[in-house]
Amino acid sequence: MSAELNVHTESSLFTRWFISLGNYLLRYPKSALFIICVQMLILMSALPRLTIDTSAEGFLYDNAEPIVRYDAFRHVFGRDEFFVVAITGVDVFNLEFLEKLTDLHHTLEQRLARLQDVESLVNVRSIYGDGDDLIAEELLETPPVTPEELAILKQRVQAKPVYYDRLINRKENAVTIMVKLLPHVQVDTVDGKAVYENLSEEEIYETYDDISKIIEEVKGDFKGANIYIGGTQAIGSYMGTVLQKDFGQFTVVALLMVMVFLWTMFHRLSAVLIPIFVMALGIISCISLMVWLGFPMQITSSILPSFLLAVCVGDSVHLLSIFYHHYDTGEKKDTAILHALEHTGVAVLFTTLTTAAGLLTFATSEIRPVASLGLFAAIGSVIAFFSTVLLVPVLLKLSHVKRKEMAKNLQGSSYYDATKMNEGSLIFKFTQGCINLSTTYPKYVVTVATLLMATAIAIVPNIRFAQNALDWFPDDVPVKVAVEAIEKEITGSLPFEIIIDTGEEQGALNPEFLQALDVWVESLKDETLNGVDVVTSSGLTTLLKETHQALNGNKPEFYTVPDNQELIAQELLLIEMDQAKDLYQFVDQKYQKTRVTIIMPWGDAIKFDAMQQELVENYNQAMGDLSQRYPIEITGVIPVFSTMFASMIDSAATSYFFAFTVICIMMILLLRNFVDGLISMLPNLLPIMLVLSYMTIVDIPLDVFTVLIGSIALGLCVDDTVHFMHGFKTAYARSNNTRQAIEETLFSTGKAMLITTVVLCCGFLTFMLSDLNNMDLFGSLTAVCILMALLADFIIAPALMVLRYGLDEKTA
Repeated sequence: MSAELNVHTESSLFTRWFISLGNYLLRYPKSALFIICVQMLILMSALPRLTIDTSAEGFLYDNAEPIVRYDAFRHVFGRDEFFVVAITGVDVFNLEFLEKLTDLHHTLEQRLARLQDVESLVNVRSIYGDGDDLIAEELLETPPVTPEELAILKQRVQAKPVYYDRLINRKENAVTIMVKLLPHVQVDTVDGKAVYENLSEEEIYETYDDISKIIEEVKGDFKGANIYIGGTQAIGSYMGTVLQKDFGQFTVVALLMVMVFLWTMFHRLSAVLIPIFVMALGIISCISLMVWLGFPMQITSSILPSFLLAVCVGDSVHLLSIFYHHYDTGEKKDTAILHALEHTGVAVLFTTLTTAAGLLTFATSEIRPVASLGLFAAIGSVIAFFSTVLLVPVLLKLSHVKRKEMAKNLQGSSYYDATKMNEGSLIFKFTQGCINLSTTYPKYVVTVATLLMATAIAIVPNIRFAQNALDWFPDDVPVKVAVEAIEKEITGSLPFEIIIDTGEEQGALNPEFLQALDVWVESLKDETLNGVDVVTSSGLTTLLKETHQALNGNKPEFYTVPDNQELIAQELLLIEMDQAKDLYQFVDQKYQKTRVTIIMPWGDAIKFDAMQQELVENYNQAMGDLSQRYPIEITGVIPVFSTMFASMIDSAATSYFFAFTVICIMMILLLRNFVDGLISMLPNLLPIMLVLSYMTIVDIPLDVFTVLIGSIALGLCVDDTVHFMHGFKTAYARSNNTRQAIEETLFSTGKAMLITTVVLCCGFLTFMLSDLNNMDLFGSLTAVCILMALLADFIIAPALMVLRYGLDEKTA
């Protein structure tokens, strides 16, 4: 009996606070509304500065080691990511085709802004000897016009293996044009100083659109050919387009679904307009706060509006359902509002805290989009709570709300909402069935639930992790078709950058080092590292060998690295004078750092970490003792992906553990009883474990989206448990009768639980409209999880209370 008294006493402290707040708001409703709206307008002023970031480096924070290394690399060597324009199904060595290829190449150069380089067979370096002279020129600097000149060109191309699997395929029926953008743009500050900023994602998206427009204009000139736009930046640009589309689409569809449902359930205009107004201010405030704090919209952010809409509406529904019941019984509006705050305030507060706790466990993730979603979804939940308890009473006070005639109350209890729980209604029959099942067969219910949980615990550890953006796209998405076609016909999509810092100026000209490096670079071609194929590899030694061969009569036996450092320096000086751009792709101006680039197919990030380790071991073995003197550093987008994947696994384990721990502690504090708090977690965890088990069985992997299901669902599923347990403990304290307390709770709070569950499911089901497969899975699986959580709270939670307290009435 003491535990129940403690619960009641503690609840009264919170209740008195909510009643005091309600009295203040009802006394000054217009002033309160004015102050809230002004604050919202101030926050909204930041919205025009909202940015979108779907880049690979955007997945990690700016101070993360792979990002720091990547920025240092780009500062010296430029951007490694690229767009690939591929033309397949052609006769490359055809005069007409080469003329059209040249026109397209120059059109891209002239019309695209922020270019670092456009490279194709048109302007690729062509180094050869002409007597005693070294000729370093663009391959098509003097285009062939006769069959004889075309034959010479073909012979020159075929003598250069470095062109193949990158700019031309081995069948000689497909070519590529590589488009690289500047890594930085110059921006003038207010004080007149010039600073350099990374190219924005919006500028990259614009380039993708510009390339698409150019290709659309010229594709008629390449009759019978297929033209594709692929590469890492094309994938990122498509993701950005989807993000913008989903952001608006999810919000509009979820809003319409919620409006229809609210009207269907309540048949009151106020029940539709008030929650929508509260939701709008809550979402806008949260998104605005993101801008104020310097966070961009990222791939996970597109789910934020729909999620917050469901949370905001859920809080409002609980408050409004109690208000309408008391108001329709004849109470004055102010009294009914205070009763609603008194009855739901504590439960809504704790559901907000548990939801925020579940989401905040992701806020410390090293994956920036995951941490951003966790942080702002939690903040948005808190904003939704305050918006509800501040705005709903004010709007009800200022609105004209009609009373509805009450139907006959069930069992005469003032806690039953007769407007919806009259006998014969579908909701009543469902609720009554759950009550009968849980109170008649509590042991069977709990035993089945326990067995399901044990089975799920055995299955879930086998779940697969994966992170492959191409798998997110439907098969007919143009960028996926393009990437797959390009990788099948010509070259890979992912650059893998290796930097070797010799530690001294001119160190990269050491013949012993370069000769050993050349053997290693050549050995990588057609190599497979941890299941990932190397398409091509190139470095300073490739350029040096071409030069040395050209200076020695173009003889094949001179396609080697010289063994004299002075000769190496002289030959590279000749290249610097004619083709400095090509030289500085592979070495810095002090000849201290050199770069090796490996091109690989797009793949699953799970392979990248082990691939890097294998690559380092491969280098150390090939270089021998030189590897200690010249260690390698791996940079580019692949280390970003591999770090992100490792962080994703850590984040999943850590966040799930802390979400469970924090929410369990909060349930114990709410219920003021350790056992009640602990057993209340069963109906919360079971739905999540069942969903994860299903994912394991049908091989749906955990990725940056689906990994969120557990913590988000736990934070939301526990809401219904909080409302049930809070209602049950309050009712049980009055009646000391378990069945009566269960009936009283489910026939009152249960209605709001049903409504909020449907609202949440609608919100998450809207994600199935996305063009991304993983977004579809995230939305549908989370909706199923929430629905199962409702069933658990209607069946398992009451059964647990029957086993805990028995069915017989207790005497005080």
